[in-house]
Amino acid sequence: MIKQKKKFLLIIVIISIISLFIAIKLFDIFFQKKFGLGTPIIYENSRIFGYKIKPDQNIKRLGNNIKINNLGMRSVQNWTNNNKKKIIFFGDSVTYGGSIVSNEDLFSEKTCDKLNKKDNNFLCGNLSVNGYSLFSIIRSIKYKNFSNENLIVVTIIANNFPRMFHNPISQPFWTKEIKNFLPAFTEIFFIYFDKFRNKTKYNLGNEKILKNIDIKYYNDLVDELKNVLLKTNKPYIILYSPSINEIEDNENNDFFKKLLRDNLTNFYDLTEIKFKIKKHLYADNIHLNKLGHEIYSRYIFELISENYLN
Repeated sequence: MIKQKKKFLLIIVIISIISLFIAIKLFDIFFQKKFGLGTPIIYENSRIFGYKIKPDQNIKRLGNNIKINNLGMRSVQNWTNNNKKKIIFFGDSVTYGGSIVSNEDLFSEKTCDKLNKKDNNFLCGNLSVNGYSLFSIIRSIKYKNFSNENLIVVTIIANNFPRMFHNPISQPFWTKEIKNFLPAFTEIFFIYFDKFRNKTKYNLGNEKILKNIDIKYYNDLVDELKNVLLKTNKPYIILYSPSINEIEDNENNDFFKKLLRDNLTNFYDLTEIKFKIKKHLYADNIHLNKLGHEIYSRYIFELISENYLN
């Protein structure tokens, strides 16, 4: 009787364990299908930029399509040597768009769509990368492995100035695919582990006071940006994208805007865009939602139509 009872309990335990594993796997599949977890964008190490996006990727995250073309651009089309007028966009996650929008919703793609309705002869590439500092953006312009663009568009935010030079280890990025039984839960674990690690090990508070050494460094950065753009011998547009805090006067980054305006021609402050409630253009304090990308694309389309590539 005792042996039968132990055997029965053992069977119950085994069934419970198997059921638990099945339930966990089903939840993992749900997170993969619903949110795209377990298949993150893959990055590559780079001595020049710190990191870059691996070419030829096509995934879905949070219901949004993310396509990376043959040269590591977040662009629907591959970058080719055809005779089309080519526009290349540089920047950080604001231009890249994150998982907030699909490729076709990006202001880089929408600008090209509008131009092609007027003259079906444009190709746009989005070579922006999440987390890039101005230091890395400058190098992505300088060391790109092509030179057949007709126009360069650079979108800058205030955070680009103080950001440091990063590599994939200092960012929550992946340089290889997740290949195990629970890819979604693996990614979820590292999302929270990275947050815990950063909060525990590092003082990530922003230094608000501009010191003399900072000012010299920022001036040198803008000088380098100017020189790199001039050496491309291509027309360019510099855009400044504000945060909600700046729009609502809770943060002042006039120093950075003045630095760009005084040293670079063709500088445009997107704070000046006319829209009734500007915070409705944002998904968070910095990044644009689908409507924000649409409004930016209208502004850029008008700039290009009136001043460039005529």
